Amino acid sequence: MPRDDIAMRVAQGRILKFLSFVNWAVLTLAVLASLAGAVICLLIWPFPQVAADGPGLTDIWVATELGVGVTIVAALATWLTDKRHPLFWVAEIALAIAVAVALAYGIVSR
Repeated sequence: MPRDDIAMRVAQGRILKFLSFVNWAVLTLAVLASLAGAVICLLIWPFPQVAADGPGLTDIWVATELGVGVTIVAALATWLTDKRHPLFWVAEIALAIAVAVALAYGIVSR
């Protein structure tokens, strides 16, 4: 095996480790955000007058649903990357799009 092949495999391994770390970080943050949104929705649900004062319950509900969607995509991307599946790049692109949509929604809904 030539030295170039070994160096390429080492570089690919480092890239995949970095992607795996980023995927786990996004997955962790998405799970925490989804759980926080679900708890807020459950706490506000019996008190509609509280939800009428600030952002409505529907805004919080939509953000929580978006967080759950990002969580699902992040879990799939993490699993495919950790398994070194050939389609993990598709999941990485989907995760980047999901994170971009979530950030855009957060910025637009302010």
